[in-house]
Amino acid sequence: MIISQSADRTDVIPSPSATTLYALHLGNVVYACFLLLGLGTLLPWNFFITAETYWQYKFRNASVPQNASDVEKTSLQELYTPLQVCLSQVPNFLFLFINALFSHLISQRVRLITSLTMMIILFSLTTTFTQVYTDSWQGGFFALTMVIIILINSAGAIFQGGLFGVAGMFPEKYMTAVVSGQALGGVFASGARIVSLSVGAADATSAFIYFMIAVGVMVITLGAFLYMSNTDFYKHYTNCQRPEKNEVPEKRSFGSDLQIFKEIWPIGVSVCGVFAVTLAAFPALCVTIQSTSENEKWADVYFQPVVTFLLFNVGDYLGRQGAGMIMWPRQGSKILYLMTFLRLIFIPLFLFCNKPDSSIPSVFAHDSWYILFMLLFSLSNGYCSSLCMTYGPKMVSEENAEKASSMMAAMLGLGLLTGGLLSFAFRLIG
Repeated sequence: MIISQSADRTDVIPSPSATTLYALHLGNVVYACFLLLGLGTLLPWNFFITAETYWQYKFRNASVPQNASDVEKTSLQELYTPLQVCLSQVPNFLFLFINALFSHLISQRVRLITSLTMMIILFSLTTTFTQVYTDSWQGGFFALTMVIIILINSAGAIFQGGLFGVAGMFPEKYMTAVVSGQALGGVFASGARIVSLSVGAADATSAFIYFMIAVGVMVITLGAFLYMSNTDFYKHYTNCQRPEKNEVPEKRSFGSDLQIFKEIWPIGVSVCGVFAVTLAAFPALCVTIQSTSENEKWADVYFQPVVTFLLFNVGDYLGRQGAGMIMWPRQGSKILYLMTFLRLIFIPLFLFCNKPDSSIPSVFAHDSWYILFMLLFSLSNGYCSSLCMTYGPKMVSEENAEKASSMMAAMLGLGLLTGGLLSFAFRLIG
């Protein structure tokens, strides 16, 4: 610290170390905001798929007592999960693709704030319907739910694509924060669902509590972005890649976009493959696997929320965190492409788990097999996807990093769409 004295005042001039500490503090704050924003990108998706029992309740056979045994599932119950996955990923891919092509036409701030606000409004509407009696119009409510799913995932794709583009302008650890935040969102959704179930309230009441938590977190996420975007640290990284006032900005063309894609396509195809395999099995195929435990409460209430959803999301988060710390294989290594390809083995492994109504023999019937497969499945998903999303923007020049990030997000969306469509086939087979 340097103290400068004059006749009427004493000035304290911050030393370089104080300035460095302040910049480090801002960097950590922005990192935490990126983590929270990553959590918000997939929060609606995570909450929609994790609340499986609530949707099964809403689309049940209302003419049969709820506690009746051996009740066959209705067509709406059978259709909900695979159709929800498919209708989530079609608009997700389309808007990620549109974002990759035309993101430069609308400012980042407008895209991110508008899309996140739409997500909050639509999720608030979903929360309201938990308290509305829908048994007399189940078909109409099913159709309305699918429309909300399409709209909320469209907004989510715009938000996700914009966020990946912004994170690509920062050092690598900030992209790791975003992808880790996405996985943390799944952990949060699964944990919140288990807590809401443990309360012992009716399905509609526990779902109301559950969805209200999501709305609250998304409002906080919006506040985090508004704060982060006004920090000097954020402005430094987002402004340093923009043209100077007197500099004529380079016009984007299909040729320049194609050149960027040529540089990143191997890693783009890899992230597409990671999520194609993941969505092909999770959740549509995995939710059909049943516990062999004699403990009815575990088998009927907690098995799916804990093993399918919580374990997957915890493993996914740990995989993404591990990728950020280890960073192996290195950028450009073909080992990463091999790791992505080997994940195909999980499809037959899950098909051979315990599914009593399936014609496929239950080779791995015990719960421990499913738990082991799910752990490896989730760890590899988080690890491989995080490396792909981190390496992609670094394979091009700094000024093209935002565009490369948006293209990587579009390839991720293509993988989700492919997996969502394949989930129909594997659900039928399984």
